[in-house]
Amino acid sequence: MARDTNGLEKTKEMVNKENSDILVEYYSVDLYNSNATMFEKIVEPIDSTKYELFLLIHNAGSVGNLDHLAADMNDPDEWNKFMLLNLYSVTCLTSVFLSKFNSDTAERCVVNITSLLAIEPFKSVGYYCVGKTSREMYFRVLALENPSLNILSYSPGPVLTDMYTNISLNSKDEVVREQFTSGQQKQYIVKVEDACQKLVNTLAMRSYKSGGRVDYYDR
Repeated sequence: MARDTNGLEKTKEMVNKENSDILVEYYSVDLYNSNATMFEKIVEPIDSTKYELFLLIHNAGSVGNLDHLAADMNDPDEWNKFMLLNLYSVTCLTSVFLSKFNSDTAERCVVNITSLLAIEPFKSVGYYCVGKTSREMYFRVLALENPSLNILSYSPGPVLTDMYTNISLNSKDEVVREQFTSGQQKQYIVKVEDACQKLVNTLAMRSYKSGGRVDYYDR
């Protein structure tokens, strides 16, 4: 699920180029305006008795308003819009996912893509920090309440995405802009394929406690 239909189609083509036997279905949705009914319609046709594993990966998110420092974040409407995408759609989709796929014979795994900024404060990215922190706590509570679930918050490290570039160019704090663009920082940039491989390896080894977090640079 994502907004960009063209991007979804390209992703499908890339997957099937690697393995034509994989069935890929995609849905163009606006997670700023999501609800349980919308998600239920998407998962309803799936036969939950046919599979041994159900895996949900939450990767959607936004950085928020970079023009505001924490003391300026006083607009409830802006807060609500940000949290609709970055928290509320996540909890809603997770709830629908767990309700639909509740077989005793299948494993249910949920991966929350998180960030160092969930545990380390950075100036001018307060919205993003709060969004990532709140998501991690939600999944910690979910894991505590549901011991049978396999839940991981995975931080892929500084991957060179549009979001990373946005922060490096538009952060209101000069120190943050310099930090994101410094030559020293460039040595820590993670390739997408390396970040994904670390996630696959982490899930396979299962050396984490459900509800916990793993960072790309963790040993």
